[in-house]
Amino acid sequence: MFAEIHQDTLEGGKSHVFSLKYVKKDSTVGQKARVRKCSKNLPGAKGYRGNINLNHVLLLENLDNQKPGGAPQPFEICIDLILEYNGQRVVHTY
Repeated sequence: MFAEIHQDTLEGGKSHVFSLKYVKKDSTVGQKARVRKCSKNLPGAKGYRGNINLNHVLLLENLDNQKPGGAPQPFEICIDLILEYNGQRVVHTY
């Protein structure tokens, strides 16, 4: 599942769009129907500084919550709080 989330594009050059269901930090359940990996704020000197491998955080874009003609807003989600990916239950066993 995480290997799929980290893909920017699929075969044919299409963006990899998926849905997520997750637990928010206030213990409510949230759902986003169309999200993709954030391609605008990639790690670097001026970009996103979070280390995904250490912080267990994904930087994603919500495609349903963007202004007309504008870019989608990036948001962070904790990997450990993901409940479903494309309707499939995520089991966090370590």
